[in-house]
Amino acid sequence: MAHALPIRDVEGNISSWVCSASDIHDRKMFSDELERQINERTQALKEANTQLKHANKNLQQFAFIASHDLQEPLRKIKTFSSILSDNYLDSLSNKGKDLVGKIHTSSDRLSVLIQDVLNFSSIEFSQNAFVKKDISTILENVIGDFDLVIEEKQAVVKRDPMPVIEVIPIQINQLFYNLLSNSLKFCTLKDHPIVTISSRKLTKLEAMKYAELNPQLNYFEILFADNGIGFDKKYKEKIFEIFQRLHSHQGYSGTGIGLALCRKIVQNHNGLIFAESREQAGAIFHIILPLNDLHAKLPFILTDET
Repeated sequence: MAHALPIRDVEGNISSWVCSASDIHDRKMFSDELERQINERTQALKEANTQLKHANKNLQQFAFIASHDLQEPLRKIKTFSSILSDNYLDSLSNKGKDLVGKIHTSSDRLSVLIQDVLNFSSIEFSQNAFVKKDISTILENVIGDFDLVIEEKQAVVKRDPMPVIEVIPIQINQLFYNLLSNSLKFCTLKDHPIVTISSRKLTKLEAMKYAELNPQLNYFEILFADNGIGFDKKYKEKIFEIFQRLHSHQGYSGTGIGLALCRKIVQNHNGLIFAESREQAGAIFHIILPLNDLHAKLPFILTDET
């Protein structure tokens, strides 16, 4: 790039020129490369958005199939096996009776699995369902759902007050239900289950330890701690993967979707969930959720520690 500036004498005539030149090749190359990267990124985002819309459409179709087409033949299997059991069981051999029992068990498991997968897939379609809610009430209702199990196992459930925040209530209900169910299910044979559910606000410094969290937001943490069988710490990520189980169906019921659903719910609330444990030493599940100070009202004292 070149520039020229005329030098004039007292009469206004050009007597000389001052010229300058600069090499902007590198700057032009950098500008062109930046523009190319921006265009590539824009195109990649457009393609990703198209793929996401396609995936959501497929997910909706799957949800419809899971809730209708798969349920109907399963209902017939359960109906026919019940008829077989009610009317012909006495005429069957012990082997036949055992097979009928396995049909019942397998169809019940498949029914739960379909519902769990349906719940997992439907998380994406409730983004606009956030309301301000006292999650202490949600937790209390969930604990009430386990009254019979708690009584049968002589379990003790201790809980702290929870904040009033904007959540999707049905998802938080599912989150608490799955976590409490796990704590009561994976108990030791020698000890009565003890589940402690505590809650506290995180300081800014504590929140900054987690790269996934937004440093401009305030957060609180819920802990689900139990004295159950625990798990090897090397599985702390695997337990949140869909269809992953650490224990056999014979020992513990379940489909391997519960904790994957918990992670998806927490992520849907822009939060974080992780677990720590040792075998035969209980487990602690950490749930970190954003706290909207403009709307939240905590029944416990908030501090301004940093």
